[in-house]
Amino acid sequence: MDLTTDLQRKGWREAVQLLPAERFILTIVLASGVLAVLFALALHRSVNWPPFIVGFAASLGLLAVGAYIRGAKAAPRIALAVIAVATFAGFTSGSSVLIYTLLPLPNPMVDDQLARLGHAIGYDWQALVLAMSAWPSVTRALGIVYQSALPQLLLTICVLAAYGRAVALHRFLLVGILTLVVCVAVWWAWPSVGYVGVLPLSDAEMKAAGLIYPQDYGGYLTRLLMQGPARITPEVITGVVGFPSYHTVMACLVVFYLWRTLLFIPALLFNMAMLVATLVHGGHHLIDVIGGLAVFALGVWLAHRLIRPQP
Repeated sequence: MDLTTDLQRKGWREAVQLLPAERFILTIVLASGVLAVLFALALHRSVNWPPFIVGFAASLGLLAVGAYIRGAKAAPRIALAVIAVATFAGFTSGSSVLIYTLLPLPNPMVDDQLARLGHAIGYDWQALVLAMSAWPSVTRALGIVYQSALPQLLLTICVLAAYGRAVALHRFLLVGILTLVVCVAVWWAWPSVGYVGVLPLSDAEMKAAGLIYPQDYGGYLTRLLMQGPARITPEVITGVVGFPSYHTVMACLVVFYLWRTLLFIPALLFNMAMLVATLVHGGHHLIDVIGGLAVFALGVWLAHRLIRPQP
């Protein structure tokens, strides 16, 4: 039986189903897309819209497919995974443009103050990275760990859906959304890029040491935050939020919501390495990681009150 026949037999309301939590999260995703457009127009930002619109529309189409799978094909766990992946992709597309419309940032950088806080408790980023450079294979492995954050989120979605943990999955998505909002708000008020790119090493030496960023990457990020991109395109999208560390939030998300699954122990060990990778490859201040932990705790507290188990 094809889609048209199913819809004729059941009607749209029965054949295409979203849970209340999914409708709530979808509203946030749509709002992020609308706000991205409004901010870009109001602030006169130059945006290469077609790839972003195609990605956003594709995610909404995938969401409709997931809702159809639930209503017409009686495959609830597959539907959970498809809808959650679509929601994740849609929010990523909309929020990326929205974040970049905020550039250039209006306030001065606070990296010096954050660095002094780290030094006050004995943290020396340059000493850490120079020490790690003596172990290039370990440093390269940490680089792989650092770049695994988004794939880990997608894997967690699939695992929670396979276990049929709808409430946990929806809270997982909402925590990810709420914490990004908080991280961006704090970063907008107190901009920082971290230590990235300030090591007294050449590009060749950094590559040999296993570091994944070029020597002037910190300078590039600083210029991006202070001047803004000439045009917002998928090619210029990169991680720009310094404090609080969203990589820390993502690591906590994966570990917290994989509790009581077969992947909990591997996720715990892997993301302990992620915290080290965030300091080394992310060039983050120590306070960035501490701030990320606090933001994650706040996100969990809010999400668990906004999404309650249904009878």
